[in-house]
Amino acid sequence: MVDTMRPGRNVLEHEGAALGRIHAKSNSRKALTYWLGFLKGILASDKVETAEFAPLKVEAENFLKLLHDPDAYELIDDLRMWQDEPTEIYEIIENIVAIRSRDISIEDEKDQINELYGFCAGIACDNRITIEEVEKLLSRLGSNSRIQSDKRVINLRNAALRSIADGRITPEESDDICEWITHLVGDSATDTGIATFGNVGVIEGALEDHNEVVFDQRMFVLTGKFTLGPRKAVQGMIADRGGEFKSSVCRNTHYLCVATEASRDWRHSHEGLKIIRAMELRDQGRGPHLVHEGTLAQALSR
Repeated sequence: MVDTMRPGRNVLEHEGAALGRIHAKSNSRKALTYWLGFLKGILASDKVETAEFAPLKVEAENFLKLLHDPDAYELIDDLRMWQDEPTEIYEIIENIVAIRSRDISIEDEKDQINELYGFCAGIACDNRITIEEVEKLLSRLGSNSRIQSDKRVINLRNAALRSIADGRITPEESDDICEWITHLVGDSATDTGIATFGNVGVIEGALEDHNEVVFDQRMFVLTGKFTLGPRKAVQGMIADRGGEFKSSVCRNTHYLCVATEASRDWRHSHEGLKIIRAMELRDQGRGPHLVHEGTLAQALSR
């Protein structure tokens, strides 16, 4: 096993309390911009559908836990009280968005991307896309130069443009848009019963056959929160099979292994700098293989 850390260097534990304190402010902002984007996504169709009530409650409960957010707490209560009044819920959400938008301004690219991801999760939370939602989605997709180069976003934008070419959206076109949104933010709460914040999106070009993962004398980088166990334990499994590992992605990285669950300290809600760097290198034709946790687990069990 190759340890690429310099001797004597203090390395903070992944997902540890010390690292959490360092990233506390940025993590809270990431969650808040995503939550605000999600609520804007709910409003995008100019009404709240009854099918959106359940996923909205799941997301509100998650942000109550993450942010101790009083608006999320009240919204959960309002969803119970006004369960047969979607117009009332729409006005409540509209008021929350208006007030919170004054409290927090979308300042930089990171804010824009986290809010966009939340917006996408919001419009797709009921697995149904309307004309109004597509029009607002297209407006947002054109506002950030970095996100426009993402192949998943390109495919989402193309699907959205095709869907409104004739002025209406068929069920098949709606499903297509929802599928590409899943690539960005994972499955909706309607499908899983779990909040989308903390999901890992679909990594384009990831290895699907675990037999293609070779351990001996190969360089691995890990990212995310692994269900296989603590990151040190996963590194140990790789080392036992002759693999080596580093803490960052570079041209010599053979595999970037992406956990099932997003890391608390990732730059964006659904991806961190390691994934971003790996995708950049892959676009240049020299990036690492991408491996989802499930494929890694199968390779480790060989």
